[in-house]
Amino acid sequence: MNDQWQRRLSEVPLLYKILLANGLIVVLGATVGTLVTAHTVSSPLDPLSYTLITMFAFVGFVLSIAVNYVVLRAAFQPLYRLGEVAESIRQGDFSRRVRPSTFSDPMLARLGASFNETLDELGQDRDRLRELTSQIIDAQEDERKRIARELHDDTAQVLFAQLLRLTALKSSEHEPVRACAEALEQSTVDAIEGVRRLALELRPPALDDLGLWAALAELAQRYEERYDLRVAYEWKGSRERLARDLELVLYRIAQEAMTNVVKHARASHVQLALSRSADEVALSISDDGVGFDAGRVSRRDDRSLGLGIFGMIERSALVGGSLRVVPLHPRGTRIEAIVPLALVERIMESATSGGKAKG
Repeated sequence: MNDQWQRRLSEVPLLYKILLANGLIVVLGATVGTLVTAHTVSSPLDPLSYTLITMFAFVGFVLSIAVNYVVLRAAFQPLYRLGEVAESIRQGDFSRRVRPSTFSDPMLARLGASFNETLDELGQDRDRLRELTSQIIDAQEDERKRIARELHDDTAQVLFAQLLRLTALKSSEHEPVRACAEALEQSTVDAIEGVRRLALELRPPALDDLGLWAALAELAQRYEERYDLRVAYEWKGSRERLARDLELVLYRIAQEAMTNVVKHARASHVQLALSRSADEVALSISDDGVGFDAGRVSRRDDRSLGLGIFGMIERSALVGGSLRVVPLHPRGTRIEAIVPLALVERIMESATSGGKAKG
């Protein structure tokens, strides 16, 4: 019975609730005022009568304000909750929902319900997008691994066999043959080195065998040797292996950031740092280059800078992290990726359970 009464009350529009409350106050004030006046005023108004009139006016005003405040606050409670949920969503928490209220206006209740339904659909779209992005990145990584293996097993082996033949030709009795063999030998050595470097960039063995710490150290050393850069590498916290997907995401972000530094920053110093605590992992790449306005970079940037940053943001979002580009003063740029470890575990468990359900 109580639930049925509450349900009927919640169906009454806000306008009628306010009118009903004000009407009750007016009726109560008029009734009480008339009764008191009839029993106390039998002659021309005296000071006591004025006191009673003033008291009734004050009491009626206070009651009207109090009742209207209670009714309006209860009725507009969904708006307050809607604002709180919207603020939480703006800060990145998409799990909040607008809770129903018994005394809310039906239109506001429908607004809250529609908002919740939109959030549910948005959550499903985000999950689907994350799943599709994950599949694309997995396919990309598988293709990189396949190409790297073929480069190492096929192309590099063929070039090495060619190098052995050229070495044998260097002992030829004919001077032109020896000269040609020496020139071809150097070209073949350069080709082998290029194939080896390309295979490392596609899929570094250190990432699979030794983990992220060793892979980032190898990345810093490779860029320092190949380009005119001074790369300082720092790791804070435990060096235990992280989840495979998380290590891969952080490595690709660092690799893309280093590539952007070489292509666009015109920097001479780079700081590559990873900090690991019990709650999160933070990766940062700072340079002393020319910098850029992150707000102006779009995915259609003809320098491919915006596309690279977009890819880093998407990769970090896959594991529940966030990425931002911070301009440094007087010059330079810092890319920061922060990933909460607890959120990574939940995402991995969700992906695993989803895979089992589909299987």
